[in-house]
Amino acid sequence: MIRTLLSLIGWCGCLGALAVSALGLSNFAAPDFWLADNMSFFLRQFLAAGLLGCLGGALGFFVRHRFALLYKTVWFLAVLALIGLAGLAGARTLANTVEPAPLQAGSVPLKVVSINLEHLFLGDRALQAFLEKEMADIVVLQETLWGLQEQRWQRLGLSVGSAGEHGFPPYLKVGELGGLAIYSRFPVLDETTTVIQGELPPGANVYYNADRELFSLKLETGAGPLNLVAIHPDSPRTESRWLNKRHYFEEADKLISGLKAANDGPVLAIGDWNSSPWSARFQQTLTTTGLKTAYPDRWPQTTRFFFDYRLHWLLGAPVDQFAVSDDMQVLSVSIGPDIGSDHLPLIVELGLAKPGGN
Repeated sequence: MIRTLLSLIGWCGCLGALAVSALGLSNFAAPDFWLADNMSFFLRQFLAAGLLGCLGGALGFFVRHRFALLYKTVWFLAVLALIGLAGLAGARTLANTVEPAPLQAGSVPLKVVSINLEHLFLGDRALQAFLEKEMADIVVLQETLWGLQEQRWQRLGLSVGSAGEHGFPPYLKVGELGGLAIYSRFPVLDETTTVIQGELPPGANVYYNADRELFSLKLETGAGPLNLVAIHPDSPRTESRWLNKRHYFEEADKLISGLKAANDGPVLAIGDWNSSPWSARFQQTLTTTGLKTAYPDRWPQTTRFFFDYRLHWLLGAPVDQFAVSDDMQVLSVSIGPDIGSDHLPLIVELGLAKPGGN
């Protein structure tokens, strides 16, 4: 009975490890295919499952198998595939990154918080308590449904937007479609909304908008202008929405490259990119625009969780990202607590060099 159980565990472990490693490797082998690209969201889970499978397969060596050579071959291939996946994932984790470091002399600190609200009311006390604690210089919000936010404030007799209150910085700008909102401690010198039209799939409900916006502000920070780009492409849950996302990335590349070419201040792009750092398309944007990123504790961590926050370490994906130009310093990157959305806040502390600073 024990021998049969160990044999079963061994075979299931070997085949399971080989399967999940193959799924993870498909992201690197076929990045321009919808399903393969989406495998990048789950690389951490694939690596963990593959490791457990290989360990389970090792248990099978304690019993004799009818097809011993086949068993050894499958186990060896599973280990080889897992090592290959781990190597590729590690290399892509390091690509286009900078090492967080202490604030340089002559620079000023800047704290930015990005949250996908998933339609959470901005008057929610858990959200406001978090913002009051962080006291960020800039707050970038996605999925605000601004029209409904206004209605809720008006029904409650509250000031619309709460700018300058409850941890929200005083200057408020909202994108043309109402999906993106930015609160800033710094005055706004210029703003641009670029609407990227998407394909609306059959049967879509009224809450889903295939059109997405790129929202760009130029802020006067006291250390010179800062170009801030709020990002939120479509979620690639179907092939048509994946194509919408890729079109959005193409427009984002053009916008960011144009801001860099203008050479009028550093560039910060931040938001829910609906993309894993291991996606080739995300890395292509960083390479094309020359932007760099960093991760909490140097490893991508869950910012979008499924079903329940308590399972975020298991059922989740790192989709909220930021990227900066070389003339900005990254001081720290961290993830905030559960504030009522299905996304966790992304907290980034940066350094801006003062004009003429050493």
